[in-house]
Amino acid sequence: MALAFTVDTPRSFEANPGLISFHAGKPVDTLEVRVNGKRYKVVPLTSPQRKATIGPLGLPSQDLTITVTGFRDGKVVGRQTATNVLGLPKASMTILPVTKTPPLTQRRMGRLPRPSGTAAAWTVNLASGLGASFNAGARFTAASTAKLPIMIDLLIITKRDIVGSQIWDSLQAMIRSSSNDAANTVLEYIGGNTTSGGAQVTAMAHRLGALHTNTAAGYLAGQDRKGPNPPVQVNAQADVPCCKVTTAHDLGILMQEIVEAAASKGRAHRLGLTARDARVALWLLAHTSNPGLFEPWTQWITAHKIGDVDRAWHDVAAIFTPKGPLITVAMTDNPNGINLSTSAEYGKRVLRTALAGLQAPPPEPERPIPFHT
Repeated sequence: MALAFTVDTPRSFEANPGLISFHAGKPVDTLEVRVNGKRYKVVPLTSPQRKATIGPLGLPSQDLTITVTGFRDGKVVGRQTATNVLGLPKASMTILPVTKTPPLTQRRMGRLPRPSGTAAAWTVNLASGLGASFNAGARFTAASTAKLPIMIDLLIITKRDIVGSQIWDSLQAMIRSSSNDAANTVLEYIGGNTTSGGAQVTAMAHRLGALHTNTAAGYLAGQDRKGPNPPVQVNAQADVPCCKVTTAHDLGILMQEIVEAAASKGRAHRLGLTARDARVALWLLAHTSNPGLFEPWTQWITAHKIGDVDRAWHDVAAIFTPKGPLITVAMTDNPNGINLSTSAEYGKRVLRTALAGLQAPPPEPERPIPFHT
């Protein structure tokens, strides 16, 4: 027997900016949204509906319990509650194409003090369409950042809700605790073995434009992209050992694809990454055990994936500011060794430069209309 009232969004274990969707056996004319037991919004519908989507309403930036109740003529049609919902600002679904690189911000990014060795940065503001970068085409040892495209590919090929599936626990361990054993389990699930799984993930990353990422073997030559914003230049190349490699640009666009898919946009969404998949991915990335290179410097929700080995510290993050999502990447490498605090200082400088230099300009004031007698 079908439920009289079913909430399709939000659901447990997802990041959500207050997007509410439902279907019901009886028409509904009003929705009540409660956050942690307290009334948050009452939304009258324009006409009674058996199926509708409203929002985004914007939610407090924290873990929440959301209860949605449907009414008809003041009587309850049905009610459902979702736990473990990560609230996001309303502007989290503001997605503009990145088309400009402000010259001043680009120069500042290149002049930032960097740790000894090799560093790179890539950042875009999806609310303004502006981006900047430094050394974003240089190859680095990917370390655990390679688990980001592994997750994307798993979500694309899994045609049912990943939460509660047979691979859910391994996915959580791979992202939240950065477990290598869990990553191998996921690769085997994807391709039958880690080699085939890694090759499939690499192919998917290339389809999304991450052409310098390889989760299974060395760098693939002759695939440089021409003229993107922000630039994908190689200012300094680290001495990269075989085999898992990536670039700041590639990590950035992979994270951008997740954020866009959460708004039902982008190439990954067209390949099969559903909005629900992407919202689950963001929930996982916002609940990792290590704060990384950006989260210590911001009060906003930060969904991110770190990668670290003795010689390298990297982080790629989606930061959900009240004005919209900011994608930031910082990569650092030194064959003699590098520490978290040094790399985090570089991450702080990259973040502050992006926040200062990639905001949309304020709208021009309207000119007063002349008054004629």
